[in-house]
Amino acid sequence: MSIAPCDIELIIDRQSYRVEVTRKVVQSPEAPKLIIVSHIINDVGKSLLKACLDGVKHFTPETHEVWVVDNNSPRQNLDWLLERDDVNAALNRVEPIPPHVDEAPVTKDGKQDQKNWGSYANAIGLEIGIRLIDPLSKHVMLMHMDTCPCYPGWLSFLTTKIVGSIGAAGVRLDRSRTPEGVLHVLGYVVDYQLFRELGLDFFPDLPQLDVGDKVTVKLREFGYEVFSCRNTMWSPELDGEIPLSSPLRGLRVDRAFDDNGNVIFLHLGRGVRRSTGEHKAGISLEEWLDVIYNSLFLSSTNRAQDLGIFPN
Repeated sequence: MSIAPCDIELIIDRQSYRVEVTRKVVQSPEAPKLIIVSHIINDVGKSLLKACLDGVKHFTPETHEVWVVDNNSPRQNLDWLLERDDVNAALNRVEPIPPHVDEAPVTKDGKQDQKNWGSYANAIGLEIGIRLIDPLSKHVMLMHMDTCPCYPGWLSFLTTKIVGSIGAAGVRLDRSRTPEGVLHVLGYVVDYQLFRELGLDFFPDLPQLDVGDKVTVKLREFGYEVFSCRNTMWSPELDGEIPLSSPLRGLRVDRAFDDNGNVIFLHLGRGVRRSTGEHKAGISLEEWLDVIYNSLFLSSTNRAQDLGIFPN
């Protein structure tokens, strides 16, 4: 089922956002809704997002619905996204600048410099996303575009953790901002009906709480808990549990595990800056794409070909 493209206006945080919505996938409320916020100003961003989407397509046999909310990327960088038939696209054509900022910094070409407000911009993207999904949706999964699922059933593993007093489940718990730790917005799923009931949002409260952090904090205040995967970011010794034959052994990215010791989710992180394409640490973009397309997908070549997944 596909719905004709349309333009809508959303008022978020006292500001008006014009969003061009192209919806090609419509699933039931039971199907998890995946929201990925993008800002693509170069080929690096395009490659990262494409690999993320291909990873979701390849390793998610469960029924699901993907939304990419793009924050005012140049139009020419989005044509490929609109051609995909497995993604709903919401193109925000207004710069997501905090309302208290009178004059935003500009780049050399005179455009507003979005990366100065990265956390706020990411939150606006997520807030746009939850206004577009079915309000009766059971689960919402948030993902950064420099992530990649890498094991079948990864999504079901996370959603089935949300039972009883568990209100959200994620691939990584960060304790750098609060002693108890918060689920990192790079990859977590939340009980969306509980999210709505408690009146939660994704806005940061800097400098202490980054985008999405308040969800964990507020859930705990209301008596709920969160689940987090074991991961190599905080427990690098877990690398020794990965088989020597695996392309993920020794890979310098964040790797999250399920309860059976399978690596289910990857996060490239600060190795490659999404905004500039600059390679700082960890693996390069080329190495990241090589692992995804030539190792992870190659192990199940027929499925990749059946799904029409090919490297850039």
